[in-house]
Amino acid sequence: MNSTMLIRSFYLLAGCLLSFTLSPVGASIEVTPAILASHNWTDNRSLATDELREEDTITEIQPEITLTMASRRHRGVLDASYQYLIYQRANETRSFQQYRASTNSVFVADLLFLDLSADKLQSPVSQQETVGANNFSLTTNRTDVRTFDVHPYLLKQWNPRWRSRIDYNYQDIRYESTRLDDSQIQEVTALMGYGSGGDNLQADLSYNRIRTESDRVVIPSEFDEIKLDTRYQMNATWTWLLNVGYEDDRYDRSTIDKTKGGFGEIGAEVIPTRKITLSGTVGERYFGNTASLRLLYRYNLQAGIEAGYRKDISQTAIEIIRNRAQAGAITQFDRFGNTFLLTEVFKIRRSHALIYYQGAKSRGEISGYHEIRDFQLSLNQEVVDYVEASWAWSITAKSTLDLKFSVRDREVDNQVGEDRLHYARVKIETKPARYVSMGGEYSVTGRSGEFVQDYRQQQFGLFARVLF
Repeated sequence: MNSTMLIRSFYLLAGCLLSFTLSPVGASIEVTPAILASHNWTDNRSLATDELREEDTITEIQPEITLTMASRRHRGVLDASYQYLIYQRANETRSFQQYRASTNSVFVADLLFLDLSADKLQSPVSQQETVGANNFSLTTNRTDVRTFDVHPYLLKQWNPRWRSRIDYNYQDIRYESTRLDDSQIQEVTALMGYGSGGDNLQADLSYNRIRTESDRVVIPSEFDEIKLDTRYQMNATWTWLLNVGYEDDRYDRSTIDKTKGGFGEIGAEVIPTRKITLSGTVGERYFGNTASLRLLYRYNLQAGIEAGYRKDISQTAIEIIRNRAQAGAITQFDRFGNTFLLTEVFKIRRSHALIYYQGAKSRGEISGYHEIRDFQLSLNQEVVDYVEASWAWSITAKSTLDLKFSVRDREVDNQVGEDRLHYARVKIETKPARYVSMGGEYSVTGRSGEFVQDYRQQQFGLFARVLF
């Protein structure tokens, strides 16, 4: 991020935080400093091939601070850390900074709101090079990513049935590496809605506009849509769905001749039993047919299954917005969900499933998806299969055990072969005192494929964290 952008981000966030510290009703301020120290061993510090890999021990020192400020109408949170790594055998040191600042403000009660956020983290430069699960690997395939968000919105409940909302969201994404393109995303949404949970008829009339700009892309990508969503509950079992609208897509080039026109979807939601919900739609847009299907089965209060299918056309920027609040939908190895241009347009066919369990002392889930992306600009087809499993268990009142496993397979039609990336982790943590936690962690990261470098890395470490 350039200096102007950084200064603007700082003053906007600082100004919002300051505004409610001067509030007549006052504000509560909580400062929580902490320090994390760990000692780690790895058998492949540079994510090299088996013939070239080298062992190393890594000492990590990471001071952290959390600042929370809250008043009746405002809330702000700042999480910041400085990660300092010492490699004994390589005789090197590296440092990384991470932060996330966010504020939520109510400027006019029940009407005008403002959300601001700014963050900095590390991300791979290229998905086709060596990718690690954390910052411990000595690799050049890593860059700082700074993101800045401004989100003002108006929300008005006119009466129990009528409501309206207007949102504007601006997101600026900037990379330290010159190999990646900085991008800006603007989204405007306006909605007028009718109906509440107890009404048989519910309807939302909305307008949505998304504009993305990216370096080295001459013409920005733009998407405009006006849509009417309706739900009519015929009885306790059946609900009919009808969506109609008009859309206009604009981007620098495409194999799709027609990029605007009307669209429509019709479908139903069926609840045959208290445990099962089934919904589906079929429709048509300018590029062809659309379809969706969703099944939700609640075995009991603790466990259930969800599965679905989606066939549609989308843009990378839209997928980022959809996944922004769903961190689990984006793997840690593939932050933006694909490896192509930010302004890419693609047809998407996605099948997914999720099994979850929530008990008194443990929780776990298994999820996976199969996704085919037909890109319209680069003319690639990308097929991605992803499976993830996690389990968290409270062994005692002070000790927990976390297990995680994930595998991602990826194929691209202009590259021969498959790219497989897998990750597994076992972590045990205990809290011997109120402000002290410690434990150990073991992880394995591996990658194999015909057009990527094969590597495998093990890491084992002991850590301790102290709050002050």
